[in-house]
Amino acid sequence: MKRTIIAFVTLLGAAAAFAQSTAPAPPSDEEKIVAVVNGETITKVKLDTLYNNLSVPIRTQYDKSGGKMAFLDYYVQRRLVLQEAIKSGFDKKSDVQATVENAKEQALYEKYVNDVVAAGLVTDADARKFYEEHKSEFAEPEKAKVRHIVISWNRRPKPDALELIKRVATEIRAGAPVPRPDDPDANKVLMNRFSAAARQYSEDGSAQSGGDLGWVAKGTLDPAFEEAAFGMQPMTMSGIVESAFGYHLIFVEAKKPAGTQSFSEAKSDIREFLMGQKATDIVGMVRRLTNELRANSKVAFYPENLK
Repeated sequence: MKRTIIAFVTLLGAAAAFAQSTAPAPPSDEEKIVAVVNGETITKVKLDTLYNNLSVPIRTQYDKSGGKMAFLDYYVQRRLVLQEAIKSGFDKKSDVQATVENAKEQALYEKYVNDVVAAGLVTDADARKFYEEHKSEFAEPEKAKVRHIVISWNRRPKPDALELIKRVATEIRAGAPVPRPDDPDANKVLMNRFSAAARQYSEDGSAQSGGDLGWVAKGTLDPAFEEAAFGMQPMTMSGIVESAFGYHLIFVEAKKPAGTQSFSEAKSDIREFLMGQKATDIVGMVRRLTNELRANSKVAFYPENLK
C-alpha cells in the first residue's frame, strides 16, 4: 500500500441499507472477490497467482510502492483496455492472433527452460546458502491483517458522512457480543458483522471482499489510519478514524511482529534471482539440448519458399 491510502478509495459505490440478519460466514480465498470490472470478477486467488508470478524486480518494486493493492489497480486498468479490445473485435484480427500465439509459445519455452532444463543449476542448498548469507535482506516490518469500512465525503457533505459512519458502527455492534480475549466465537461474530457491513456500505474496491485489505506493513498507510490499526488488539473494531480520504471503521484480524521472512517464503524469489546470475550456463544447456534434439529429429528446410 502507498503512504496514502488512495489506492483503496478508487472504486466509489453507493451506500445501501445494512442487512439486519445474521452475517454470513466469510468467503474462502477461492470465493473472495477483490474487484469487479464491468461484471468480470477478479478473485483473490487469481490476483495472488498473478502477483506471485511477477519477476522479482517488478514484484520488489510493487512491494515498495503499494504492494498488491497497487498491482490490482494496474491490473484493473489493463483489463479495461482488454475488454475494449475484445468488444471491438480487435482480438480476432489475424496479426493479433499471431502475436498472441507467439507470446504464448515464448512463455511456455521460457518456463520449460527455467523449470525443467535448467532446474539443477540452482539447488535447495544454493538457495539456503544465499538466504543465510543475506538474511538481513529478508527483514519484514510489523504487519497487521486489516479490514476497513470507508465513507468518503467526496459525494456528500462531511457532516453527512460522519453521521453515516456513526450509524454503521452502531448497527455493527447492535446485537454483537462484547469482544473478549477468551471468547473467540464472540469476536468472530463481530468480524462477520463488520464484513457484511463493509459489503453494504464501504465506498472502495475492498467492499466486495468484506473490506479485506490483507496484510499491510507498518509505515505504508495514511498516518491516522496506521496509528489506529497498529494500536489495536487483534479481533477488535476501532472507533471512527478520520483520514485524508474519509471516515473509517477498522477491524484488525491479526498482527505479526517485525521479523525475518522464512526460507520457505523466500525460496522461490531466491531461486529466480540465482537463475538470473547463471544466464550463460542456461544458454549453454539449451544449446546442447537443441543439438541433441535436432540430431534425433527429422528436420527439413525449404529455402526456395522463403523468396
